[in-house]
Amino acid sequence: MQASAWLGGSLAALAFTTALAAEGPAGYRSAEFGMTYEEVMTELDRDAAVVNLAGFETEEGDRLIDGELQDEGAPQTDLRYVFPAGDDALALVVTFHPDVAERERVIERLVANHSEPWEEEMAAWWFEQLQGEMPETPQSLMVWGGDGDEADHRGRFVRLWTFEDYLSVEYLDTQRFR
Repeated sequence: MQASAWLGGSLAALAFTTALAAEGPAGYRSAEFGMTYEEVMTELDRDAAVVNLAGFETEEGDRLIDGELQDEGAPQTDLRYVFPAGDDALALVVTFHPDVAERERVIERLVANHSEPWEEEMAAWWFEQLQGEMPETPQSLMVWGGDGDEADHRGRFVRLWTFEDYLSVEYLDTQRFR
């Protein structure tokens, strides 16, 4: 996966975003935020479109599951499920799309699943704040979130990063990063 180094900078940038987001995604596909590593592996094993699964642990103690989505009609997608160090609960799913030409198609799916993205001004502010933490400079950022029960869903949102040669979509629950 070409964006492995990027993950570290992205995790560090999550701390200040917690206060900004309200209700958002419950997870990605059948894997829901808060599920244990074993529960996510069970769900992924049941999902015929998710293949080539591999689990491992980083030097920092994060547990990761990598895989590929081979869903008919969907763009080529590499997957990463992240369980932060010290917590056996799913907190982040990153989808990598190696074909930037698929950007409009990815945006259409995100709008269909999560409604319209946040206003450009908010995304522009986040972009300025977060891009310095990243090892590779992104070209743009779009953010989706909701407005629901902040007690249960605060800090959940979706971010679409556009880079020169790939797209990265993050489904994250910042409450799981402590």
